[in-house]
Amino acid sequence: MASSKDIAIDIMELEENPRVHASGTATAKHDNSPIADPEGAIRYAPFRRRGAYAELSGGDNNDDNEDQENRPSKLQALVYRLTKSTILRRLLLYYLPPALTLLVPLVITATVAKNIHIGDDVRIVGLFVWLEVIWAIFWCAWAVAFVVPFIFQYIAGFFSSGARYYTDILKAVIVPMTAFYTALFSRAATPLLCHFDEDKPGECDDNWVLIIRKVLLATIACTGLFFVEKVLIHLLTVNYRRRQFRVRVEESKRTTYILSQMYEASIKLFPGFCARFAAEDAKIHRSQTLTAAGERGVRQSRLRQRVSKFYGADAIAETKARLQGKEVLKVGSPRSVVLRALESEQASEALARRLWHSFTMESDVVTEKDIARILGSEREEDALDIFHALDKDENGDISLEEMVMLLTQFSKDKRSIEKSMHDIGQAIRSLDGILEVFLLFISIIVFIAFFNAGVAQSLTTLWASVAAISFAIATTVQEFLGSLVFIFIKHPYDVGDRVDITGAELIVEHISLLFTVFRQVDTGGIVQIPNIVNNTQWIKNVSRSRAMKERYNFAISPKTKWFQLEALKAELRAFVLEPQNKRDYQPDIDVEFISIGDLEKMHLRVEICQKSNFSNEALRASRRSKFMCALFTALKKHAIMKPWGGKPPDAGSWENPAFSVTVTEEEAAKAREEWEAREEKDREKKKAKLWWEGLAKEKKND
Repeated sequence: MASSKDIAIDIMELEENPRVHASGTATAKHDNSPIADPEGAIRYAPFRRRGAYAELSGGDNNDDNEDQENRPSKLQALVYRLTKSTILRRLLLYYLPPALTLLVPLVITATVAKNIHIGDDVRIVGLFVWLEVIWAIFWCAWAVAFVVPFIFQYIAGFFSSGARYYTDILKAVIVPMTAFYTALFSRAATPLLCHFDEDKPGECDDNWVLIIRKVLLATIACTGLFFVEKVLIHLLTVNYRRRQFRVRVEESKRTTYILSQMYEASIKLFPGFCARFAAEDAKIHRSQTLTAAGERGVRQSRLRQRVSKFYGADAIAETKARLQGKEVLKVGSPRSVVLRALESEQASEALARRLWHSFTMESDVVTEKDIARILGSEREEDALDIFHALDKDENGDISLEEMVMLLTQFSKDKRSIEKSMHDIGQAIRSLDGILEVFLLFISIIVFIAFFNAGVAQSLTTLWASVAAISFAIATTVQEFLGSLVFIFIKHPYDVGDRVDITGAELIVEHISLLFTVFRQVDTGGIVQIPNIVNNTQWIKNVSRSRAMKERYNFAISPKTKWFQLEALKAELRAFVLEPQNKRDYQPDIDVEFISIGDLEKMHLRVEICQKSNFSNEALRASRRSKFMCALFTALKKHAIMKPWGGKPPDAGSWENPAFSVTVTEEEAAKAREEWEAREEKDREKKKAKLWWEGLAKEKKND
């Protein structure tokens, strides 16, 4: 049964992941001369180690004997050619033995027991002839299913260049296609049984023949549904991976190719395990030598030892790889060493140091001219491509710290891609399993319908029961469908991504069909959240973001002058343009007023943009702390103070025109009495004044 993990479009397995080495281990002596592989690739001879690594790598002082043993023989070349012929191999191993086995009873029933019948009139020899034909039909159906993808690719190539993706789908569903074709052609071959009917040749109506026909008809329907289901599953896999992982995988392949070129040039200049890079090479090749030592430490059977001695270890390993459909990489080839080193962080750092020190020329940085000088004048375009791929911050040079950080991050991203594709593959296999169970239920109904005509009348009751059950599990079905939409259509994150969900800072650890496992950034705790819940949340994917900005808002004194802000901006710009800082920050600095509040203070915003996103929490915190220290120093330097100089403004000043004071009850009562006395005195004065004026007015009238 084909599964989604067998799909040929699995990009990582086709291009990078299958690192099967044909030779045993690395040897001890380095030969700088190139060697031509049987496939036409140029590689360098494996390292021959001495001293502490001689035992691990299987080093031997007899170089002539090792060269003689490693030289491919004619028998090994024959094994290579035979393993490449899939049709011939399967014909010899799978078709002929059962065919010859079925031929024995066929000959017996055709000669000695030719009068034995099955049922009423059909001779038994007809059954064995039909079985022999069915076995041939099965392999003819497999041959047709095997050839259909290539025919489709040839014809569809005239219309679209993207037809190869669908060709890979047809290659992945060879087994379901073979089952469908076998059932279809077997049903067409059932009239062969009737030719062995002695009474009515060609018109047999025995019950067992009718049962076979019904079984084959039901099988055609079931295998057709199974074939369509597998095509849809693999179509989902191809389209999903091509849409979600194509850019990341192409970037990964490009970076691996560039590192392989640099490592090849480094080996030409400084052979493996030389005095300058002995420590780095030990870390780079440590995993490879330990793997080889472990393989030699496993006790093999005598038969396997004799086979390996007769055919050669290289032939056995390469044959196994080719039978599994994997790519064969020679030990010591640049790409093999780079891929093996990128599997661990320690080996990635050692590889970065080796490459950087190989290309630097008595300076603290590597420039494009250094790379062009090492590669040669005829490879200036390759040097430019390599430099632009490594110079992520685009500052014109590459430092050792930048190189180490680039390779370690690339190693983490590569492992995250592989893990993410594995988790998505698991989710697709879970979906495939659920659909297979549903198809099994449908197949049972189909078989019952072919053998019982009355079952069609009870289907209405059956579907009514199914509808009632669907109402009972409506929540589960809704969660299942919502999770499908969330993972395969929306797909907001991958494994290893740094995301923010409703204010929580999380790192994706595992993606399943119905839930996702996160790791909290602040505490390191593990959180499991259903996908149906995340389907309605606001998710910010930090890892998919480009260079990210950071803003700092704070209040300053309203007495701050404009020239102070200009001096602050110039000071911060000078800070980010310093050689030790230009790799971390972009040169654009924004300093602006955003508010004046209630005319009491001014609100200032300082905006800085780093040269990467915030997925690396340690790197982000380091850059943020360094910039905040520089910002605080610049504010103090240019006398930009917080409102009121750090203390409350004086009461009654223009900064605080309204104020209040607190008095005791005695003071308040005394003040009130004084106020009432003053009021009473003023009232008496006004009263006397009014009385005198009234009297004067009367005298005047008289």
